[in-house]
Amino acid sequence: MEPRKAWARNVWDRLLRTIEIQKGQFIVDYVDQPFGLLIAIILSQNTADRNSIKALFKLKESIGLDPEKIHSSSVEKIEEAIYPAGLYKRKAKIIKNLAREVVNGFDLKKITMLNTEDARRALLNIEGIGKKTADVFLALNGKEIMGVDVHATRIAMRWGIAKKRSYDDIQKAYLELFDFVENYDYLHRLLITLGRKYCKARNPNCGECPIQDLCPKNLRS
Repeated sequence: MEPRKAWARNVWDRLLRTIEIQKGQFIVDYVDQPFGLLIAIILSQNTADRNSIKALFKLKESIGLDPEKIHSSSVEKIEEAIYPAGLYKRKAKIIKNLAREVVNGFDLKKITMLNTEDARRALLNIEGIGKKTADVFLALNGKEIMGVDVHATRIAMRWGIAKKRSYDDIQKAYLELFDFVENYDYLHRLLITLGRKYCKARNPNCGECPIQDLCPKNLRS
């Protein structure tokens, strides 16, 4: 086996054994249908989990996660509901726009049945839906793709698996190195948890990191 692939398998196995993913840890654990899932992903952008989850429950209580109800609600009412998530004006506009698309016939269930490339292209055609939102949504629906957030980016650069700090390059590096993984959403969750607890932006906790002996950054230093 190629050394890089053998290393990736060792990392994957170690993460599975040592990183605990708890139910309810992520906002997407609180929704069970495609429209609500996309809303949850939008709310989670650039904010702490506790704030995005609070916003999701406020939206559920005040309006609901039905596209018809959100479509008929004012942007101001949506803003008020999702205020805890931060960037509420921008997010409310995206959510309102998404609801309009769904009401007008954009079928998210059918989208999840398309191949990854076609499904991604369809999602990116919706105003306000970017690569990360589309990729996280598709990964949660079993597609062979992975969203790239700040934690995945930081870890990729410290591991030295990507040459450039760009979304596409880092995503490609993960997909190629971990091509044996069946669930890329779970890989992403493991990386997020690793980044939050150990591989932090400032003062990384390398001494207690479960993959310290496998980390290329430590091996180089």
